[in-house]
Amino acid sequence: MHTVEANWEDEENNRHVAFAVMYARKDDSVEIQAVTPKQVTFLCPESNNPLRSIGVWTESGRDMLLNQLRASGHMSKLEDQVFSSLAV
Repeated sequence: MHTVEANWEDEENNRHVAFAVMYARKDDSVEIQAVTPKQVTFLCPESNNPLRSIGVWTESGRDMLLNQLRASGHMSKLEDQVFSSLAV
């Protein structure tokens, strides 16, 4: 099993969320084993510049962010992001 960093740009909520993604390679694809939210960076809605960053330390905070990630439909993009990082 391997780990890679991935990001989700949540434009609706003006933030970037950094994740640690544990994955396993399966033939010509990637199987995501676990996704752990690590940090949230809040952005200025007008300039899109970072305002502040906070670490995600609690299980409830991680669960909330994972639920929001799934609801956004970004999980398949996350798989693509991990797979493309392996092609480098």
